[in-house]
Amino acid sequence: MYFDRDASLDDVDGELVAVIGYGIQGKAFAANLRDSGLQVIVGNRADEYRAAAVGDGFDTRPIAAAVRAASIVLLLIPDEAHPEVYDTDIAPYLAEGALFVVAHGFSIRYGRIALPHDVDVALLAPKMFGKPIRQRYLDGGGVLAFVDVVQDATGTARRRTLGVAKAVGFTRYGVLPVTHAVETELDLFQEQFLTPLLLDACRMAFEVLVEAGYDPVPALLDMHASGEMAEMMVEAATTGLYEVIEQQGSPTCRFGVQRYLGKVIGDEVRAKGRAILADIRDGGFVEALAREGEANYPSLVDYQAMYRASAVTAAHDSYRAILGTR
Repeated sequence: MYFDRDASLDDVDGELVAVIGYGIQGKAFAANLRDSGLQVIVGNRADEYRAAAVGDGFDTRPIAAAVRAASIVLLLIPDEAHPEVYDTDIAPYLAEGALFVVAHGFSIRYGRIALPHDVDVALLAPKMFGKPIRQRYLDGGGVLAFVDVVQDATGTARRRTLGVAKAVGFTRYGVLPVTHAVETELDLFQEQFLTPLLLDACRMAFEVLVEAGYDPVPALLDMHASGEMAEMMVEAATTGLYEVIEQQGSPTCRFGVQRYLGKVIGDEVRAKGRAILADIRDGGFVEALAREGEANYPSLVDYQAMYRASAVTAAHDSYRAILGTR
């Protein structure tokens, strides 16, 4: 694992960094890089994000112009936009010896972009979204990131990438070497297995209670909306998944947890997890995503209508009304 002592800003001294995309990640990356003393420009199409970058004081240019000017290019736009933007506005303008960095390995893992042979290519994937990346930097800390040198044309790719990681604040926490393929597959598995599992568990717990006659609002609060469960998971990130229950739970809590641990979900869920992982690894998910994108994501529209009409959402709306935040 790489820390501050393993990286140096001298390895990127004098380089011009182009942050491509000024959304959730780009805004945080750009601000941290600038505050660490690097020369930063923003590449973005003409939309509200470009206006935001200009408002934040960045030299903001069309994407192709930003790439042409820079020796380090950070691609921080959504995955679905990568092929078109890369082929049109990035690949033709990457200078020989430039460092091209992606924050997620998806497009490389699935061959959606073709890498020039004469540039350094790296993954620098933060395991956190934009707001904490910025806030923890300002507080003197950082967030965990994965790093991978995909292509080392200059012999300096690792040093330069770690220099960028230090400037963003990642080496304050730690940067772990993980291949871009593994990073992609882990990320997709979390999104497609663990996150649905957690959402369905909260929904199902709520429905069982409401069906048994409990008031929806306190049921919602005790299942997740109070934030207690979220705080426990945050604590578990450092303390340990089982240790947090041991340290923070009463004997009543600990007995109740262990009484049913491993019995609520079983091998049928494990089998579904294995099937989802296989679908990710063999490219089935990417094919399904491509079809969905070509049809303008109709299932996302259906999903949004479903959850907005759900009893969980209605209970949450009632709770926000009580708080006066609706």
